[in-house]
Amino acid sequence: MLRIRAHQRYAVRREARILRGLRLVGTGLLVEVSQEGCRIGCVMPADMLPEPVENGEMLVIAPEGAEPFEARVRWSGNGTLGFRLTRAFHHHELDRLIRTCRGEFDAPEAREYGT
Repeated sequence: MLRIRAHQRYAVRREARILRGLRLVGTGLLVEVSQEGCRIGCVMPADMLPEPVENGEMLVIAPEGAEPFEARVRWSGNGTLGFRLTRAFHHHELDRLIRTCRGEFDAPEAREYGT
């Protein structure tokens, strides 16, 4: 099936915190970003009995080493959340986020994977 999307998606890999206001809702792995959205997988709730994340809810995504940004939950399922940004990234912001999430600015020893 061919899907036409409004914006190109970029594969990334970065730990991210998911916040409701200043309160941690959970953590996950930012795995995909676009100019107007993102996807977080491997979502782990912050508490043993978390408040559920609702479709349409506004949350803050804080990727490790990058500026936090606001996004609205579009869908959820199987430990994955899809978001639409409240404000689309400018091209230079998206480029910086992609480069950060791909480890371009990490110290060399932080980028060593395995042996």
